[in-house]
Amino acid sequence: MRYNDNAFIREQYLTACALEKEIVRVDGLDDLLSELKAQGRNLNQLTTLANMGRITVLRGDDLVQEYTRLCDTLSALIQEVR
Repeated sequence: MRYNDNAFIREQYLTACALEKEIVRVDGLDDLLSELKAQGRNLNQLTTLANMGRITVLRGDDLVQEYTRLCDTLSALIQEVR
């Protein structure tokens, strides 16, 4: 079970402690998720503009490279927790 200040309410945390379940705090996850959400919003905006015919995809390789970096970081965090 993972403990995250923002997503895990106190009662659930205390219940997990009482049941002796392992609780893992993942440092850096908040920053990574924030970045991933921002990239998702940017991608949605670009997709909307492209569908409206207002833009064409420029520098698409940069988008792919950034998503690859985020996925690699997330995979490393997951491996660390396991």
